[in-house]
Formats: sequence, C-alpha cells, structure tokens
Amino acid sequence: MEENWSKFNNLKIQGIPEIRYYVVKRETLLIRLKGNCNVNVSKVQPGMLVQAIGDVINKEALTVQVYSESMETIWHKTEWKCHPIDLIPVSFLIWHLLVPVSSLEERFRLASNGEFCKNVDKLELNSTVWYCEGSNNPSTHLATVKFIGHVPEYGDGYYFGLEVQDNPNIGPCSIVQKYLPTVHSSGTFATISNINTRQTKAMDDIRNFEKNFMSNDLLKSNKTDNLFATKNKDVSKSKENVDTLQINKFSSLIDTDNNNRSARPPEYYVSNVIKVTRPNSIDQLHYNKQSYRNIKYFDPLSNSDEELDMTPIIDQQLPKTNDLRIDTCVKVLVHGETHYGVIRWIGSPEGNNTNKIMAAIELDDIHPSATDGTYQNVRYFQCSPQKAWFADLSECRQYDVAASNCYYKSYLQDFEPIQSLIVRDILPPISVGIRDLEKICGKNRGIQGHHNSCYLDATLFSMFAFTSVFDNLLSRPPNEKDCSEYTEVQKVLREEIVNPLRRELYVGADHVMKLRTLLERSSSISGLTSEEKDPEEFLTSLVAQTLNAEPFLLLSSGQDAYHYQLFVEKDERLVLPTVQQLLEQSFLTSDIKLKKVPSCFIIQMPRFGKAFKMYSKIQPTLLLDVTDIIENSPRQCTVCGKLAKFECKECYGQRGEGLESTAYCRECLDRVHKHEKRNNHKPKNIVVPPEYNFLSEHQPVPRLYLELLAVVCIETSHYVSFVKCAPGSDAEWCFFDSMADRIGEQDGYNVPEVVAFPNLPYWLSEEGAKHLSTVSDDRLLPEHAKRLLCDAYMCMYQSPSIATYKH
Repeated sequence: MEENWSKFNNLKIQGIPEIRYYVVKRETLLIRLKGNCNVNVSKVQPGMLVQAIGDVINKEALTVQVYSESMETIWHKTEWKCHPIDLIPVSFLIWHLLVPVSSLEERFRLASNGEFCKNVDKLELNSTVWYCEGSNNPSTHLATVKFIGHVPEYGDGYYFGLEVQDNPNIGPCSIVQKYLPTVHSSGTFATISNINTRQTKAMDDIRNFEKNFMSNDLLKSNKTDNLFATKNKDVSKSKENVDTLQINKFSSLIDTDNNNRSARPPEYYVSNVIKVTRPNSIDQLHYNKQSYRNIKYFDPLSNSDEELDMTPIIDQQLPKTNDLRIDTCVKVLVHGETHYGVIRWIGSPEGNNTNKIMAAIELDDIHPSATDGTYQNVRYFQCSPQKAWFADLSECRQYDVAASNCYYKSYLQDFEPIQSLIVRDILPPISVGIRDLEKICGKNRGIQGHHNSCYLDATLFSMFAFTSVFDNLLSRPPNEKDCSEYTEVQKVLREEIVNPLRRELYVGADHVMKLRTLLERSSSISGLTSEEKDPEEFLTSLVAQTLNAEPFLLLSSGQDAYHYQLFVEKDERLVLPTVQQLLEQSFLTSDIKLKKVPSCFIIQMPRFGKAFKMYSKIQPTLLLDVTDIIENSPRQCTVCGKLAKFECKECYGQRGEGLESTAYCRECLDRVHKHEKRNNHKPKNIVVPPEYNFLSEHQPVPRLYLELLAVVCIETSHYVSFVKCAPGSDAEWCFFDSMADRIGEQDGYNVPEVVAFPNLPYWLSEEGAKHLSTVSDDRLLPEHAKRLLCDAYMCMYQSPSIATYKH
C-alpha cells in the first residue's frame, strides 16, 4: 500500500506540464479548432470537465478537450477554443476525483469550494475524514483514508478507499479486499462528494471543552449515587420539578460550535431560558449532563462510555410546534449546528410504525449529510442535492423570516431608513419624454446597492426600468417543470423590485437581498448573496435555472442561449471597433446564424470581468443590423443590390465591409468568382420565402435592426449601466450607479443615483468616433464617456417591433 501511495503521489506531482485541468464555471459556447466533430460551435454546462492542451491562444483563450465518459461524438478527439474566465482551475488530483461524480451541479459546487479542494489535496494515507454514504442514508461516520486512486472496476476517475471507524454495517466486497487488503468489513470506496475533510483542531477544542465542562463543580455529585445505572425511558411522564438555567452558562459552547454565528437572531443570546425537566429520582448531575447533550448534539465525537440512553428532557421556550406548517421558516440543529430553512413536507414517513411526526426541511445552505428530498429511499419533495434535512417536528423552531438574520436581514444592518414599497399592480415601464429626464434623476433613485450586489443592480435596472421586453418573465404561470421557488422568486421580482422601481423609481436593498437569497437556494450559482459575480451568472441563475424561460437566442447549430459571448481574434487594424463589427466577425468565425430575429439580444463583449480586455475601447452600436446573421433572411446582393441567392464566406471584406459583402445574386456570383483568386471559394445557397422573389422586383430588400437598450459596464470590480429611457432614436439616456455614494462607514448605507447623460448618442456616432481618434489618452475623456467606451461589458438590444418577449 505504501508503495502504491508513493507512485500515486509521484503521478500527481509529475503531471504532464502542458496539460492543465479545469471545471466549467458557467454555460458558454466553444469554437471547434480541429478534430472528429463536424459542429463548429458547441455549448458546455457548469460542472463539465475540460483539459487545456498546450499554450494559450493569443494570450486570450485556451485549447481544450472536453471529458465525456460516453465518448460522445461531439467531444471525442476534438479540440475547442475556450476562454479561461469561464473555467475554474483545479489540480490534477481534484480533477480526477471529480470524474466519478455524476452530478454536474455537485462537481461545480465542489470545485468552487477552494478551501475544501485545498484540504483534499493535502490528504495523505491514514488521514481522517467524515464519510457520508449518500442522500438515501445521510448519517456521517469518521473514516480513515487507506487508498486514493483509480479503481478500474468502477470506471474512470479516482476514488477514496476508506476504513470506516464506526462500521455502518458495510458488507465485505471482493473489490474492496483487492485494494484494501488490511481492511475487512468496514472498508468501502467513496467519491469526493461523499467525504469531508476533518478539522482536527476544532474537534480537539470541542473535546477539551467537553472534558472541562463535565469536570465543573456544578456537575460534581455524591460518589455513592449510581447516576447512570438506571435508564429511565419514561421520565417525561414522571412528576416533574422544573429548574431553570440561563443559556449564558452554555454561551461559549454555542458560539464556538456555530459556524454561522452571525446568522443567529439577536434575541437568541439575550435572556433566553432553557427549561430542564428533572424527575425527582434523577440528581443534579444527571439532568445537567443530559441538558448539555441536548444542546450539543455531540454524538459524532462522543466517547462510547459517555453515551446516555435517555429521553431528551430539554425544551427551549420558543414557538410551539403546533404552529408549524408547510412553508413555515424554521431553524433546526444539524449535527450540533443551527441551520435555517423552509418546511416542505410534514407527516409520518413510510414504513414508520410509530406516531412520530417529521418535517422535511429545505435548508438555506448545503450540508454534506443532507439529501435532495429523499428519506430512506422515498422522495418527499424535490430540491438541490445536500439541502434537504429530515427531523422530528418537535426539534424545529419557527422564526420570523422578516426579522431573521439568516434569511437576508443579517446583510442589511447598514440600510438607509427609506421604505421601499411592495406594489402588486401591473405597471408599464417608465417612459421619459424629451426634456423630462431631470425628473427621474437624482440621489436615492434606482436600486440600492449592498454587499457586492452591483452586478445584479445594474442588470435589473437595465432589464426592467424603461422597457417591457423582459416582462414575460414576470407573468408566466408556473408549470410542472418549474422549481419549487418559481412562484416566490417571480413574485418578489415583480412586486418588490420591478413594480416599485417603475412606480417610485427606488428599490431598497433588503428586497434585492431577498431575491438573491432565493436565487442562491434555487440555482446552481453559489455566492449570490455575498460574492462578486458577473451579470451573465445572474442571468443564468434567474432566467435560465429559476424562471425557466425560453432561450432568447436560437442558433442554426441547434443550440440555444440567453446571451451571446463575442468570440473574435484581435484585429490590430481596429483602433475603435464597433459592436456591429465584432458581432459579424464572431458569427463569421463561428460559422453560425440566428434562426430568427430575437426580441432581445444580450451581447457580452470580448473581455472577461476585470481580468482582461481585448480592446481598450469598444463603441456600442446604436442600431444593430442583424440582417446578415439571420438564417435564410432575405439579403441584398453586395454588387447590384438585387435579392441575394448565395453567400460566400471567403469573400468577406473583399467587396465592401462586414457580412453584407458575402451575399450575391446568381449573375454577380458567377462574374465575381471567375477571378482565379476566387476559384476555390465554396458559396452556399440562401433559401428565402418565395414571395420575396416577387417583392424584390418592386422594392428594396428590407434590413433588420435591433436598437440599443442598455450598456452594462465594469470598472475594476464595480458594475454600472447606461440605459435608454424611452423607445425611439431621439430618446434620452441616463447613467445608473447603485453605490454612487455612501453615508457613514461601517454603520452607514449606500446611496443609488440616476444621472442624465444626453450626450451618449454623440459618443456612439461617426462624429464621436472621429473625435475619439484624436484623443491620445483615454484618461482625458469625460468621465461618463470613458466608462461607456472603455468599460463596456454587456450590450442589451431589443427589437423595436416586439413590445414584449414572446415564448
């Protein structure tokens, strides 16, 4: 075994240097470079595994291969181009340990936990870990690592070979005996999702506390008393004497044992009373030790000689359990730690011969012992993995969600005392007439920012303040495919954010935090309530995963998407590229088309957060011509202007600019391709509706346009947005910053602001481009112009002829 471990460690250390290992961070498109697959563009999902091969392409992208256990044709022996910002780097060991994990969400969750991955990388033989058998059996056991490596009998990837210390009835297995010859009936194999690294120091501290607590004078008794000989299982029915102990005698225990200390409601620590019911026959030491056991739920770490077979006799003076019902917010102890969640089911589990009433709780956060809604192989509700906890109803304690620290109020200690309304009416977007822009501008306008929320604030303001193109998200009735949080998320978005924004032009950060908390619970995107995120991660969480909307974009490759990432090679000749130029270049390179004109088109610039920008400035296009990127859309011949019947990609840029230069009628196609330089071109047919053949003889072929709706920008780590305040070419523009100002320091609050920016059309015009060409240093530009051009991250477009997004 030692020899095998040595070989494995060498393999880990000496991993091939030109191969790097990643987990996909977000849904993104890949461009095929070479290989067996005949599809030029494909999409990967969060949690998929890729290997980067060779050097970075142009210092902007990686050449990757996608792992697929089923050897799918689309991935097998094919190399793709992918941007590093869409990937989570992991070690050789972690990557191979993630291979056997079948759930993409679980892979993503594990890879995103940097501290966990670091601890796993440090594991050695005889390390002690927690082992959880799985969702059907959520109990945890201490185990010793005896093997890490490939087990061919189980398939690809690496497994942990464990010796389970308290032997949870694991039967002997020939495969286990082959790899763990010194381990007998307590040996098993586990994936990385079934283990958790053991924090030795924390456990030792708990043991030391237990030792000190049990030796306290309060617990000393007459040596003649036989304290633990009698196991009275009917103490709750005996005549009772009630003694009261203040909870502050246990405060150090509770504080150190609760990893989410700030999540406890403040009233929990003040004058909270524990009633200890003590039968006359049990002495002070007995019930104090038992009360300690009930508070601590210390079973996983207890010494066997200290275990007591006694009915719990502790009862906190909190709301009674008969007030609990489905959808009640509760707190419950999970292995000694307080967790918060919502009751999804109440009843007696199948196969339970007692009258015990249990509650199925969907936790706000994950726990390695929690399930996906199953209990003893029976499903009671559906939720994300490791978020369902089953407990006796009597162990659940109700709490007020509006005042709870855990729900969202713990983040809201620094809000300005401005009341944000809840508006249940159906309201249209704000429409600002010419010269009326100042009426909506000023401080405390827009969405109040808080705790890294700017990515969400700027996106929501752009989507809903002045346009209805996304309003279908607010009104679609739920169906059987929707997640359990669908109705609640839609209601909060509609009544607590969008409607107050449109009526009062102000939304408090408490309502936004409520939405963030719900989204973190309902989607695979973690850290939405606290971490810096990107707008596309928010869109994935809200639109794709929670509201389950129809994709905004349908691609000719058969794929769909909610936003489009520009994939382009940098053109050194472009000093100030426009979104029009980059979009056409990206579609040409990817060899794809849109199947139809989208009602909304969200385009992500060729940059990656604050880490990388391909161009120092990009000029958003006010009116985006999408005629040439729509599959089989009627187009004009680039030579004579008649209805085009053919497209030749190889002619791009040779007889004009952009994709418009690739369309030909039959006569012009033949004439142009008689030149010897174009003999090897491969034109394709353009299939257009027959009625256009007649119309083209009498009128020009119409062009298809989308109008710029908003530009979301990032400078360093802060997102802001420029938003069009009404439809039409002469509409006013404003600038929105959810954290424009701050009142106070730690105890202060952020002040959102909307500012007029009437000059935006000038900076996006040809005249503005000429002026920009004379500016040698971007820092000399006016503040808002600089942010618009240098910090553009995402451009949102809408169809002028489509008022709302249709499914």
